[in-house]
Amino acid sequence: MRPPVESALAAVDERYATWAAEVGVDIGAANAEPAKSELIAELDATVALLYGLTQEHVEHVFATFHRGWDYTARLERVLAYYEQWKDAA
Repeated sequence: MRPPVESALAAVDERYATWAAEVGVDIGAANAEPAKSELIAELDATVALLYGLTQEHVEHVFATFHRGWDYTARLERVLAYYEQWKDAA
């Protein structure tokens, strides 16, 4: 089983070396694109599921949170992870 998504996002540099070794993540593994964006999309999806949001709720949040931003690609990735995780939540 892989470490939680937020662990990879949190281990940004050597300050987290001891902790990263304990949880089993590589330091800086999520610092570069596209890995960082993928992990953020997965985290968005799992948080939405834990809060009990439906797919329609997630779409609404993206559509209204930052008016004028191009959220399409990120929403697509979030919804893909949402589908992947929805039966496990």
